[in-house]
Amino acid sequence: MRRAVLLAIAIAACAVASPSAQNLHYGMNTRVLTPQMADKMAELGAGVVRLAFGWDVIEPGCKGCFAWERTDAWRDEARRTRRTIFASLAYTPAWANGGRHYRFPPMNFQDWYDFVFAAVSRYKDDIFLWGVWNEPNLDVYLDGADLRTYRTLTVMARAAIRAANPNALVIGPDVSWHGVKDGWFAAAMNDFGDLFDIVAVHWYQDGPDLEFFMDNLVRPDSLGKPVWLSETGMKPCFSLFGEAGQALLYARVLRAFAARRSWWTGVSFYDLHDDPIAGNCGSAITRADWSNRPAFLVYQQAIRTNP
Repeated sequence: MRRAVLLAIAIAACAVASPSAQNLHYGMNTRVLTPQMADKMAELGAGVVRLAFGWDVIEPGCKGCFAWERTDAWRDEARRTRRTIFASLAYTPAWANGGRHYRFPPMNFQDWYDFVFAAVSRYKDDIFLWGVWNEPNLDVYLDGADLRTYRTLTVMARAAIRAANPNALVIGPDVSWHGVKDGWFAAAMNDFGDLFDIVAVHWYQDGPDLEFFMDNLVRPDSLGKPVWLSETGMKPCFSLFGEAGQALLYARVLRAFAARRSWWTGVSFYDLHDDPIAGNCGSAITRADWSNRPAFLVYQQAIRTNP
């Protein structure tokens, strides 16, 4: 009940700050939030934009040496277009982990707490959705996919988030479908799932059947909390039907979501726009010239008809 009240308070606070704010059921993952990107988000109608607030980028060189310019600009664009940022906190700067890759945890978890507290404090009037790491079940993002390490990261992050903004919401564990299928997700939820206000998972078409995945692998271990599919999507070149195939995947996900809104309350696709890269068709629902792919139109219509 307390978590439900906190969620309602946070959503209400967002609505007060942004009278025309979109609902939080629909979102997009983006790498940045430029003016053009923010305008596309508004055109689409999706209310949530999931962005990586990388510790390694924000506090890169030394403890207390913050570089807020990038995230300040994102905050400003979200304000202008009345979007809601879902800030995904992750990735360790080299000064905090002995000069290693960003997937290695900090040597002193107090440094992580201090960073999270600083970020949430700075944006407490604008951002109330805070994720703890990205796909920690994969070694590429968290060394060894170590569950004990992720537990410590989550404990410290939640304490810092709530200390900086008692009305903020903690989102996690943001696992890939592999972690749900192999039991990592269930183990995390059983051990410290009570620390999350919203349970977030990722799914792509190379994973289990979507409906089975959500109904039989995610929901039973979600502790009755709201569930967000915070990352899903498809590259058009991964389908024999190209852009039409991408649109069909979006329609499939949105149908599954619409039938489960009582507990699966949010969906965010990856991603809105890609810079052109030779040999890579990208996952975006806009083309290099910012024109809309069919998946954009499918998603836009779903948001309008089933808000």
